[in-house]
Formats: sequence, C-alpha cells, structure tokens
Amino acid sequence: MVSTLKTVLCSAAEATSAAHRSSKARAYGRWLLAGMVWLSLSMHVSAESLQAETVEPDADAVLDSDPSQETWYYGKKGLTYDPEGPTNLWIGLRLQTRFDDYPGQNPSAADLRLERDSEFDLNRGRLKGGGRLAADWLDVYFEYDQPSGYLLDLRATLQLGDQIFLRVGQWKSEYNRERIDSSGKQQMTERSISNYWFAIDRQAGVGLNGRFANGTRADSNWWLEYLSGEGRGGGWHSDSGLWLARYQWNPQGELLPFSQSDLKRRERLLTSIAFAMVDGRTPYSRFSSDGGGQLPGLTTADKDLTQLLLETAAHWRGVSWQQELHRKRVRDRTSGASRKMHGGYIQLGTFVNEWWQAWPTALEVAGRFSIVDPDRSLSGNTEKERTVGLNWFFNGHRNKLTLDYSWLNFEDFGDSATRNRLRLQWEFSF
Repeated sequence: MVSTLKTVLCSAAEATSAAHRSSKARAYGRWLLAGMVWLSLSMHVSAESLQAETVEPDADAVLDSDPSQETWYYGKKGLTYDPEGPTNLWIGLRLQTRFDDYPGQNPSAADLRLERDSEFDLNRGRLKGGGRLAADWLDVYFEYDQPSGYLLDLRATLQLGDQIFLRVGQWKSEYNRERIDSSGKQQMTERSISNYWFAIDRQAGVGLNGRFANGTRADSNWWLEYLSGEGRGGGWHSDSGLWLARYQWNPQGELLPFSQSDLKRRERLLTSIAFAMVDGRTPYSRFSSDGGGQLPGLTTADKDLTQLLLETAAHWRGVSWQQELHRKRVRDRTSGASRKMHGGYIQLGTFVNEWWQAWPTALEVAGRFSIVDPDRSLSGNTEKERTVGLNWFFNGHRNKLTLDYSWLNFEDFGDSATRNRLRLQWEFSF
C-alpha cells in the first residue's frame, strides 16, 4: 500500500513544489487571501443574525427561512457551507501581527551576536479550510500562508472504522505536542529553542491513527506514519523516507486537546503521557515550515536520522503544564560519522484569578525553560532559554494579545553570547 501511495503522492508533491516556485501562483494567492478577508469580514458583521436564524430555530422559522441562510452561515471556524447531506465545509482566516525586537532563528552563539533591526509586521496570514466532503467518512483540509507563499497543508483523512483513520497528503506530522499545537494556540509568541533542533514538521506522507479503550484508565491514542523525509513541499524519492510512531496514554479516559492554556478551567485533572520515535533516511538534519534544512555543522545530503521523545502534559483549574525530552542521532551515510544531541523544555501557565480573585479573569501568566545540547560528544556547548509571558484573551485563542520576554544564553565551545528579547503579538482568527 505504501509503494502505491508513494507513486500517487509523488506527482502531487511535484505539482505543489512547482506552484510554490511560481510567482504568478503567489500573486494569485495574495489576491485570493484579500478577497477572503473582505468576504469573511462581511460575514462577521452579519454573524449574529445568521446564527440566530440557523442555530436552534423553531419549527415555524424552519419552514419560512431562506434556504441560502440555512446553507451558508458564519460558524465558529469561519464561513461555513452546510447543505443537506454529509457535506460540511468551512473556510477561515488567521492573522498574526507581531513586534519582535530581535527576529530570526538563533542556532548558535555567533548568530545570537548578530545585530538585527526590530520588526513589526504580519508574521502569519493563513487561509485555511476543510471539513466533510460528500461523505461522513471523508475529511479534507488545506492551509496556505500568504507572507511566505507556501501551501502548508493539503490532506485527506478517511475514517476506516469507529476508531481508525487513514491520512494521505501533506500535513504537520504528529510527533511532539509543541509542534502539533498550532502557533495560534501557544502560550508564548513562538515555540521553544528546542523546536529548531527536533521538530519533524510538515511532510508528504501516508499515516494511520486510532484510539482504543475509550473512557477507561487504559484510554490511548496511537499514530503510525510513513513520511517522505523531504520536508514541506518535497517530493518522494526512493532513497528517502521516515517512519514515525507515537503512543499517547490518556490516564483519565479523556483526550487532552493539542492546545496550550487551560481555557476551560477544568475542575478535573486531565493529563497526557506520550512516547514517540522517528527513524529513516533523509537528506536533511532539520525540518521547519520552510522545508528541509541543515543543522549547524551537518551539511552532507545523505543521512540516517533517529529520534526519541518523552512528553507529558496536564490541565487543571486554569493551570497548564507541558514538557518534552528529546534524543536525536544524525549519521552520515558516507563517512559513518554520527552526532548525538538532546534537549527539551518545561512550560507552566496559570490563570492567577483561580487563586487570587483580584487578578483579571482574562489574563494568564506563563513561564518556560528550554535547554539544548547540540553535540553530546563535546563539552562546553549548551543553549538555554528562559521566557515569561502574559496572555490577554478576548475570545480564547481566536482573539488574544501575547507579550513575552526571553533571556537567551548560548555557549559554543568557549564562544558564548547572551541576549534578551521582547515580543508582542496579536492573534486574530475569523
């Protein structure tokens, strides 16, 4: 099955890559995004009246209502098309405006010493949509980023049984919680420094996932994926491919959502414990939304990659916790040399008004500590990040302000650098 799907997806991935390189396609995407902004704003103005007529109408209202208002309405994810039958599709916009006094990636002490101008711009502008298409068992999804011009996600998920699903296309691989969490549902403006070193990110692939023992102490989720190993926008090649496996235990018999902050102020403790691994052959040593790339000091284009993960998370009474511990080995298939690295983070957030009534209800405070050792065979090379953040929620993660401040301390074999960083971000989805 994998070989057949690889052949089919290869053509799709090559067509997608060509579209990314086309300036005309990017220009079309920008016009499409602008049009959707106008359309969604128009729908937002009338959302309240539409919901009043389409959500919980009385019997007489159903008989006298306008059919177009029953088919089209503004739902919780955006503009929604819901005709009679199994089809239920939605399309929405997500905007992320950010001020960053020191933008960019920071993989080394030398990079951290570079002088950069502060930025205030549209950090992310996402057009996304999906839902059930023509059948209850078929779910589709796409996501396009306007500032970069990248088609990030394009996938179809088929329900094979009550608790088993097949997915094909390109998506954010289900490896670690911090990366699976949408950037719009984070407690800080950006993920930890460990994300740079350990994320598997978006890949073309085919995967199975499921759940068993629902509602019991043994409640568990599992994922098994075969990925291209070429990163976002990459095609399929016979000498590249990654196997990914993730097991997640839900001790309370309920799934903890992939979303940071305990917005529900859960009275009952909800936890998650997960283990994951990745193994295979790839030309790249790191992955991001930009596609496949190389970590500092790793430049050859034929590698064996192995990664292991231990992860925990919890929500309770406005308090949220999550933690990841990573191990990674990159082996050069030509020279036989290998490099091992480890790292991770711990993160804690709380709505203080759960414990002190004078604290504003909408204000959350959070803290994170992240550490990475880029080469375990050597001493004197450690990267550390300490970040504190504040979130003011207007409408959950769909409309919020985030302010965070970081202390960065990198040591690279006697070369050290420190820097403080301030970021302010407005996240808005409609």
